[in-house]
Amino acid sequence: MDSRIAYIDDSLANLEVLEIILEKHFKVDIFQNPLLFLEKFPSASYDAIILDIHMPGIDGFTVYEKVMESSAYNGCPILFLSSDDTDSTRIRSFELGAVDFMSRDLTPEEIVSRIKSKIKFFESNKHIVEFGSLKINFTELKAYFMGHELPLTFIELKLLSLLIRTFPNVVPKEEIVEQVWKGSHVLDATIYTHVSNLKAKLKEWEYEIQNVKMKGMQLVKKLSL
Repeated sequence: MDSRIAYIDDSLANLEVLEIILEKHFKVDIFQNPLLFLEKFPSASYDAIILDIHMPGIDGFTVYEKVMESSAYNGCPILFLSSDDTDSTRIRSFELGAVDFMSRDLTPEEIVSRIKSKIKFFESNKHIVEFGSLKINFTELKAYFMGHELPLTFIELKLLSLLIRTFPNVVPKEEIVEQVWKGSHVLDATIYTHVSNLKAKLKEWEYEIQNVKMKGMQLVKKLSL
């Protein structure tokens, strides 16, 4: 089955040219209005998302952040495509966590090859983790507790996955920032807000997230439920 991708760009000319290139290899949904994409996104399932950066009203970086925060995001690769090939733009792209940055002077063959390689990696690294009565399906990037889906955001899923993988060890704050936010500058208040929201959604779980003062975060088994 052909992979399904979304391409968001305010330039109709760019959309039409790239659609011709991509539709030979993928099922392509194009969006000239990024707000329309964000409206449609929760009901769609993509294998990759391609974002222009400079768009009026809402730029590609903001669209990226909104997708990442959405509980509908399935973890598919997000690639930026832009004629702004400056170091600062590339750095910002990778700091946010994008899997690739493509300049518009790339050949069609290289663009297609890059997208295919990122989709292949995404599909080959899907798996399911069960931890107590909690199950995380990385194919869908969804979590289930006692058979019922938990409405977790992608950031919450990444936090939870990191804590499970390192259980019962303490995860330093620096590692949390590196693994979850790709090393971007993140305020402590932002981290604690995400952790607090996650704990509230997992209050019935037999494990809990604890803040280890001056060290980081740790997943521990509750003594009693």
